Amino acid sequence: MRGARCPPFRRRGGRVELWGVPFDPLDLDGFVSEITRRLSRGDRGLAVFTPDARALSLAILRPGIKDLLRRADLVACDGVGIALAARAFGARLPRVAGVDLAWELCRAAEERGLSVYLLGTKRSLLEKAVARLAGRFPGLEIAGYHHGYFPGPGPVEEIGRLAPDLLFVGLGFPKQERWILAHRGCGAGALIAVGSTFDIWAGKFPRAPAWIRRAGFEWLWRAIQDPRRITRLWAVPFLLASIALGWHRARRGRT
Repeated sequence: MRGARCPPFRRRGGRVELWGVPFDPLDLDGFVSEITRRLSRGDRGLAVFTPDARALSLAILRPGIKDLLRRADLVACDGVGIALAARAFGARLPRVAGVDLAWELCRAAEERGLSVYLLGTKRSLLEKAVARLAGRFPGLEIAGYHHGYFPGPGPVEEIGRLAPDLLFVGLGFPKQERWILAHRGCGAGALIAVGSTFDIWAGKFPRAPAWIRRAGFEWLWRAIQDPRRITRLWAVPFLLASIALGWHRARRGRT
């Protein structure tokens, strides 16, 4: 497979590439600062992805997924497996969960007078997520929101009319990434892939305790909370095996 022949690690233009997928080595505050900086200088249509271990594993196996992730403007490491892979090759990638990035961007948006739009999940859950957001950030301008079950392009015309500064897209991987790339010219400032963030904000899936997150086992907590995720756990041993194989080949190449 073509994706498997891609170098497992390299540095390019200040980014860290793992199996051809570029990641930006920024922490949470760094991503918030970079996104707001680009918006302040007038950038629009900024695509921000937050792939996890499953997304990277699929990118290793499928060139089309890798090419999809490569088209983003900014890519965060949302997975302890990805951070471990970078560390195995001598690089550092801070883990930045999509749910945390979205929350801190809302905090920054309230402070800076930026507008947000939410796209994804079921209507009832989305309304709960919006209510929680409005309660926590009363000064935040929520330009609009729309559930994630729609035919065709969805509320693109409405988004274009409202031109939100931040558009959070929670349609699941890789649907949300494909939607963002297809509609990055819709008028939004930054289009951020946030996965199941709205379900978490709505209280459907509570966050793991802080000590579990620090230990790097939030992925297991999420699988316990949502049994549908159990089938995705194949990505963990697959990525570990890919790390070991890539490290062994790199070491053999140096000797």
